[in-house]
Amino acid sequence: MSLIKVDVEKCNRDGICIAICPLRLLSFGPDGWPEVVSGRANRCIGCGHCVAACPNGALDNRKNPLAGHGAIPERYSPDPARSMLFLRSRRSIRNYKSETVSREKMRELLDIARFAPSAHNSQSISYLVVEGDKNLTGLREIIVEWMRGVVKSSPDTAKYLNMPAIIEAHERGEDLILREAPHLIVAHAPRSLIVAPVSTVLSLEYVELYAPALGIGTCWAGYAQRCAQQSPAFSRFLNIPADRTITGIMMVGHPVNKYHRLPQRNPLDVAWFE
Repeated sequence: MSLIKVDVEKCNRDGICIAICPLRLLSFGPDGWPEVVSGRANRCIGCGHCVAACPNGALDNRKNPLAGHGAIPERYSPDPARSMLFLRSRRSIRNYKSETVSREKMRELLDIARFAPSAHNSQSISYLVVEGDKNLTGLREIIVEWMRGVVKSSPDTAKYLNMPAIIEAHERGEDLILREAPHLIVAHAPRSLIVAPVSTVLSLEYVELYAPALGIGTCWAGYAQRCAQQSPAFSRFLNIPADRTITGIMMVGHPVNKYHRLPQRNPLDVAWFE
């Protein structure tokens, strides 16, 4: 089929699909039905807004077919109070049980990531789940070796990031790098995809927010991520292809502790420019 197909029996020509297209690719044709503006079909990013916004299901899009769209319940509306409680109760987890997360549950957790927004609807983020003591120990050793190099070459930066203390803890058998998490999610993307860092943050934030519903805890692995960006040994260890780059790393596991309070944060700092 061409880029879009309109079911004229269902279309009421309200223009919603035309107005909602972020790239303004649609317009009313001579016959009064929505159509693609001449010469613009190749600009479609497949976001699916035109299909999702049509109240009658009258429009189909080859790049985001109607058949794949699930219906939103008519009376669905997020509850503000419960949403606020959910968001405020999320915690970064740094103490994990030794038990692993099942692969079935890990797939369910990661599946939500593909529904996150991505810059220009580029998507293209892949995920590698690292597990097993041998693999995680190998990565810790690479990170510690990288830290030792930073301590020598940039002592002020190393001190600011508390690296000397992290190294000392590692040497006495305490893991302050990966926090004994049984899994790492390593996101990677094509090196040519300049919007990958933004898309990665958005996708892993979906993972982070969905995890508590599955009884799973998460935390961004900052030391691992910085190491992956600066030390080629990290990508080599994980056999990441040379044409791809690591864009985000997250620790995953079952939390040891349960939180009972909602901590405060700094007051909102906002202004209006009028």
